Amino acid sequence: MEGRFFTKELIGKKIETVSGHTVGILSDFVIDTDTGSIKYLLVKPDGSVMTNSLKVDNVGRLVIETDRIRIELDRIVIN
Repeated sequence: MEGRFFTKELIGKKIETVSGHTVGILSDFVIDTDTGSIKYLLVKPDGSVMTNSLKVDNVGRLVIETDRIRIELDRIVIN
């Protein structure tokens, strides 16, 4: 199953920008129940991230669309 991951393998991974700035830690996923695909990542933001201009859920986690990410060995990168 190369190129595929179990969600439990990804929860807790560091989320970074392409420039290496830490955004936060992956907390959970939002899944499209019609297609079964992952729509969004829910990220517990790093203390230095300004969330006021970003989309957040009702508990303050960043909501990141999956078309903006790539998965590397020990981190997830936002493009």
